[in-house]
Amino acid sequence: MASQPTKDTPFGLEPNVAAGLAYLFTWVGGLVMLVGGGTNKFVRWAAAQSITLWVGWWVLDIAVFSFIFPMLHLWMLEFPLWSLWSVLGLLLWLWTMISAFQGKEVRIPVVAGLTESIFKSML
Repeated sequence: MASQPTKDTPFGLEPNVAAGLAYLFTWVGGLVMLVGGGTNKFVRWAAAQSITLWVGWWVLDIAVFSFIFPMLHLWMLEFPLWSLWSVLGLLLWLWTMISAFQGKEVRIPVVAGLTESIFKSML
């Protein structure tokens, strides 16, 4: 029985599935797909951008809503703005994940630049 040639994606997944999973499981999925092997540029980009996006999102979330707002006594604005922040995160997560599963590369404006500078040797 002849074996199929190995794919250049992590764990032998289709590129769109590997990229979609990188976004589906946020920074953890990105990390798994980035170190999981493979040289597919589409998958490596999605994995790296997922890590940058969601680690950055988490850091901003904690900085703004746990430190800055309480320090400035903006407690009345905290819940409405946190709700908008959460909806934006959900929409961003859905957009990146669905696009990747469809095989479309996503470049989020500020995040793409950060991703290229942080992961330039791995992309």
